[in-house]
Amino acid sequence: MSAPKILSVDDSRMIHTLINKGFAPYDVQMVFASNGAEGLEVAAREKPDVILLDVTMPVMDGVECLGKLKADPALKDIPVIMLTAEAGKENVLKIAKMGVRDYIVKPFTEANVIDRVSRLVDLKPKGQAAPAPAAAAPAASKKARGATDALKILVVDEHPAIIESIEKAVSKRGWKTVGAPGTGEAQAHIATTLAPDDTPDAILISLSFPGKAALKFYQAARSNPHMKAVPVLGMAVKTATFEQNEAKETGFNGVLTKPLETAELVDRIARAMDLDITPWFYAAEGDAQVVTIPADLSETGSVDLTRQSRKKIAGFVDAGFAKLVIDLTGVSKFEVPVIRALASIIHECNGLDIKWRIVSDHADAVSHFPTVLANNMKVSSLKELPNPFGSQSTVEVHSSRAAALASF
Repeated sequence: MSAPKILSVDDSRMIHTLINKGFAPYDVQMVFASNGAEGLEVAAREKPDVILLDVTMPVMDGVECLGKLKADPALKDIPVIMLTAEAGKENVLKIAKMGVRDYIVKPFTEANVIDRVSRLVDLKPKGQAAPAPAAAAPAASKKARGATDALKILVVDEHPAIIESIEKAVSKRGWKTVGAPGTGEAQAHIATTLAPDDTPDAILISLSFPGKAALKFYQAARSNPHMKAVPVLGMAVKTATFEQNEAKETGFNGVLTKPLETAELVDRIARAMDLDITPWFYAAEGDAQVVTIPADLSETGSVDLTRQSRKKIAGFVDAGFAKLVIDLTGVSKFEVPVIRALASIIHECNGLDIKWRIVSDHADAVSHFPTVLANNMKVSSLKELPNPFGSQSTVEVHSSRAAALASF
């Protein structure tokens, strides 16, 4: 199956840049157009899987363009997500009647776009979109990886403190770290003579080695048939933009900027490996499921947990579960990642008639979450978040899982 093709139709170069950056870690084909007329031409030629269509543009606006798309038998079934600067009810209803699949209100974040597009096509991190044909596959290959497995992370960095900080961060997930101070020492870990299960599951490498050593190491790793799909992430200081762009153009799955944020680091690695992270958060307890949302949930972790929870919660219904305990133990204040995950999970439960309860050791703060959510829905990264509470201002909070389970 080929990588999904996404067409962005917008007269703003900045919007194109933001969208392109957002999808950079994924195996997708990006195509662009600067107005509706050009968008029609590109759509007819490229046959994209999804179209991101701005409303206000010169030459031909998004409304006219959408009408022509829906009138063309060859293009009418392509799902369209409209980008609009107006969030009013009348404007939303107008867009819905036009036949769009979804809409995003400007200004929006990369996470907003990824979330909406992931509902329409299967997004895979680079290097993992499609398996090699059976005839070309090696005799042996790596076993399927799970988030709770003892995965091996190869870290190539000249600074021992960096290797130690990464080791400490990933060990909390039960992952193993192999450190190397340079690309020469790291060669043994990507050798073609290694058995598939002895190769690393992900590679983090500093981009500051001289002589483009990191790029050469990337090519060497890719020459190992067992490592074609192993994600490689570069590491660099924020100001090293040339090195970062060069790595992305070479094919790196992404770049982590120093100083490294440990929670974000682990979640970025998990995303690059296309791991199902729900086992970190969900567990069965009697006839109910429990999801634990940590206070330090990262932005990447929040987006991926929200996206993966849709399938996870639907699976509960299929398996006969109808109760969910949401454990917020340790959460005393609500940052954007926690707000997004909590509101989205409750929204999914409501839509599937799953009864839910909240557990927290900060009942006073957590009980006012509906008000907190309502007050934060103007934040750009939360504009598209569903509000599952309506006009409700407080929510019941239980002091323990046992109390929550007994309340069903």
